[in-house]
Amino acid sequence: MSIQVDGIVSGMDTTAMIGAMVGVYSIPKGLIEEDISATEEKVEAIAGLNNRLEDFGEALEAIEDENSFKVMKANYEDTDAFSVTVDGDSIPGVYDIEITALARAELEVSNGFADKDTTGVVGEGRLLVRYAGTETEITIDEDHSSLTKVAALLDEVDGVSAYVLDIGATAKPYRLVVQGESTGSDNTIEFDTSDLSGGIVPSFTENRAAADATIEINGIEVTSDSNTISGAIPGLDLEVYQTTSEAEAVTVTLDQEGITENIQAALDAYNEVVGWVRSKSVYNTDQGIKGPFVGETTVTRVMRGLQAVISDTYSAGDDLNSLSLIGISTTASGDLELDADEFDGALDEYFDDVMGLFTDSDGFGSAMRDKIDVYIDPIDGSLESFRDSLEERIDELEDQVASYEYRIERYEARLRTQFSAMEALLGSMQGTSNYLTAFLESNQND
Repeated sequence: MSIQVDGIVSGMDTTAMIGAMVGVYSIPKGLIEEDISATEEKVEAIAGLNNRLEDFGEALEAIEDENSFKVMKANYEDTDAFSVTVDGDSIPGVYDIEITALARAELEVSNGFADKDTTGVVGEGRLLVRYAGTETEITIDEDHSSLTKVAALLDEVDGVSAYVLDIGATAKPYRLVVQGESTGSDNTIEFDTSDLSGGIVPSFTENRAAADATIEINGIEVTSDSNTISGAIPGLDLEVYQTTSEAEAVTVTLDQEGITENIQAALDAYNEVVGWVRSKSVYNTDQGIKGPFVGETTVTRVMRGLQAVISDTYSAGDDLNSLSLIGISTTASGDLELDADEFDGALDEYFDDVMGLFTDSDGFGSAMRDKIDVYIDPIDGSLESFRDSLEERIDELEDQVASYEYRIERYEARLRTQFSAMEALLGSMQGTSNYLTAFLESNQND
């Protein structure tokens, strides 16, 4: 490690002097680095705005068609027999539902076997299994003639599962169990064991027959191959668990509270956008605060575009053609606020108009989604373009910093060389001075 001694001859603190001069020379580099930091902050702020606009668009998409806008609810007494789910296609009304039979998968059980692991117990040859009308052939050879191996072969048949059941009996406790994986009367299981020989040929007994679910809706019988009944009633799905002794009443109605919650969620998402822009636009000269969005015309245009869509009128509604007429207003801070009572009244009297504002192609919902797409499109959206330009500027500024760092290094090296030369010159001059002084003193003595 080199050791530097300051001003041996001159007595000056040359290191401090060089540091001060380099510091002054480096001021432009520091300003560029501050510019980089501020630009990076803008990039992060733009990314946050883009994300919040995406969330707002998704909140609008959640209510963009009639099916998703109309929230329905099913009211019925608590029961272990069935559950009901409804969607926007549901038709309001009362449905008396009685479950008379459940859908079942077929289950076949073989005769008893005294051993499950020894080969040669089960007859060898070709075993045909027909499930749901599809026939599968398996081959039982000497290596696969134990009850366990046969169960494994059957378990590989598409649509069925098989295992060995130990019933705990003293004699012949093992049973070969084969069951269908799907419910419904068409999913039957049949065996052809006529080609097996040389051991015990399994015979199967139907323990549970394949069956359809049967329910009555308002006295009309409906069948299903599963215990989930969809499509019998538009927009209403039934999941049945057990039979009932009498009909249960299910009342389907419009869920205005659910609709209000979805609208409020969309407004909350918009307010997140407004709040983000507001937080990044703070300007206070006394405290030295300047948010990254201060003076940014791109962000200003975005917010003005959103506000224009909010305040516009639309042909989607005959009587209520704007947000202000359904209880949605803009506060002094720019947030959207919902008057729940006014909105409920609009739903009661002008439901189609309210729904049209959010779902029609010429309504508010469509116009706002189109506007958001203009801003956040990942290819040519205005915010994406702005962010690209900011990142290009950062790259340019970083190149300038690198250039300044190189120049600063050279400047500092040049200063050190010059100060070293000065010290050397001063040292030489001091040596000459000392020589002349000594010479003159000696001549005076002579």
